[in-house]
Amino acid sequence: MTIQRSPQRQPERIQFARDQRRQANEFAQDVWQMLRGRRLLGEKFRREHPIGPYTVDFVCLDLQLVVEVDGKDHFTQQGHARDANRDAYLRSEGFQVLRIEGFRVTQDPVDVRKEIEAAVKQRQGDQPDR
Repeated sequence: MTIQRSPQRQPERIQFARDQRRQANEFAQDVWQMLRGRRLLGEKFRREHPIGPYTVDFVCLDLQLVVEVDGKDHFTQQGHARDANRDAYLRSEGFQVLRIEGFRVTQDPVDVRKEIEAAVKQRQGDQPDR
C-alpha cells in the first residue's frame, strides 16, 4: 500500500504535528527510541503523523499500524470517549491501533517493546506480499 500526499496539504496540521514532536513527553520519547530508524523489525515508523482529522503518536504506514502512548488525560471519562471515537475512525481507515499506558514505558520497557513487536509481526503476517 502506498500512501500518497494529499493534493491540498494543510499547513496548520503539519505545524501542529511538528509542535507535538518538539513537546513529546518522556514516554513518547522512549517509545520513539525503540521505533526510529527501522529499529523494530526493520519497519519504518513516523511520529506525530496526521491521519484524517487526527495526529497519531506513531504509525507504520506500510502496515497500517498506529501506536498510541496514553498519558494521564487518556484515563478520564472524557479521554476514554475521545480515544474511542479516534480509534473507530482509524479502524474505519484500515489501521490497527495499539494503545500503551505511558507509565508502562518506564516501568517495563522490555514488555512494551515485545507488545509492539507482536503487533508488527501480526500485521506483517496479514500482508499478502510479505
